[in-house]
Amino acid sequence: MRRKSRILLCFALLWVLGIAYYIYLGSGPGRKDEWNSIDPSKRKNGQNSKAEGKTPNVETLPPGKVKWQDFDQEAYIEATLVKSGQDPYARNKFNQLESDKLRMDRNIPDTRHDQCRRKQWNTDLIATSVVITFHNEARSALLRTVVSVLRKSPPHLIKEIILVDDYSDNAEDGTLLSKIEKVRILRNNRREGLMRSRVRGADAAQANILTFLDSHCECNEHWLEPLLERVVEDKTRVVSPIIDVINMDNFQYVGASADLKGGFDWNLVFKWDYMTPEQRRARQGNPIGPIRTPMIAGGLFVMDKGYFEELGKYDMMMDVWGGENLEISFRVWQCGGILEIIPCSRVGHVFRKQHPYTFPGGSGTVFARNTRRAAEVWMDEFKNFYYAAVPSARNVPFGKSDSAKS
Repeated sequence: MRRKSRILLCFALLWVLGIAYYIYLGSGPGRKDEWNSIDPSKRKNGQNSKAEGKTPNVETLPPGKVKWQDFDQEAYIEATLVKSGQDPYARNKFNQLESDKLRMDRNIPDTRHDQCRRKQWNTDLIATSVVITFHNEARSALLRTVVSVLRKSPPHLIKEIILVDDYSDNAEDGTLLSKIEKVRILRNNRREGLMRSRVRGADAAQANILTFLDSHCECNEHWLEPLLERVVEDKTRVVSPIIDVINMDNFQYVGASADLKGGFDWNLVFKWDYMTPEQRRARQGNPIGPIRTPMIAGGLFVMDKGYFEELGKYDMMMDVWGGENLEISFRVWQCGGILEIIPCSRVGHVFRKQHPYTFPGGSGTVFARNTRRAAEVWMDEFKNFYYAAVPSARNVPFGKSDSAKS
């Protein structure tokens, strides 16, 4: 009897020790960590992402930053919505009411040539800093520009997006967007104009390649790779996409002709010129090859940062807007560079019939001053054709020209 009691006591002791050991294992730090790693919403049902064969993909963003998909579009544009009875064209000289209706990530038609769509693009390229200057831009248009850059570009090729706020009435137009990943904001403490604002953005850029965009654009599929590829191969290339049209009234996206080059008349006004029949025939064997162009429109282009600095950047004595596209084009061609339009790159742009902002002294005076500076600095004896076309320009003060080429 006593022997049976001892045996039972041993079994009981072993059972207690077994239970204690099991509890010890279950309460150890490893088990606690595993339990804590389970989504709280799944703990009740004993569900674990590991048991489901799923590994959480956690992407770390800098403090205060959000991915563009998580940015609150409605809250951002709410403060500037067109109210009932207001003219939707008054602020921006395009139909802001239609712009505000669109999603920040709306789909646009792929307007590229079929050969571009089939081509496998090299993505082993150098990242770029995208510089976008704006002044009192419609928030919906500015947001779509930023989102289209992030959405339509390989992430590793966008180093940053630098928004240069040229002293907009409401600083939050830019500061609120700086919450989006990769977006930085620089704000001028007075109105500087397009040229000086772009130079400020370029000086702050961390990447070795600069991409300049206007603030009312939408990038199309694989817009960036063809541009970067050309600049990486030769840093003296300054390249522009084909600029598609975003209708200022209904914001319909329309593909532009691939048979155009940039030019100018003797008023020094930029214009689009069709290729000659001979030029078009010569391109039939390679319709997606780069197009050498005398001028670029100036709103959208990519170039090497070091080469931009070698050229002397922009003429810092030009004001607000106008003539800078001719001036930078003259610089490139006369300083060993090449201007190209790349057909496989497409970016839409809202073309307006009027400027929505004011010019100090009037837009005509500012444009005349800027174009006369370009003529005096870069055109040598050919400036006489300009003065013959615009005799009144001789009476427009244009400042010192010796610093523009230095």
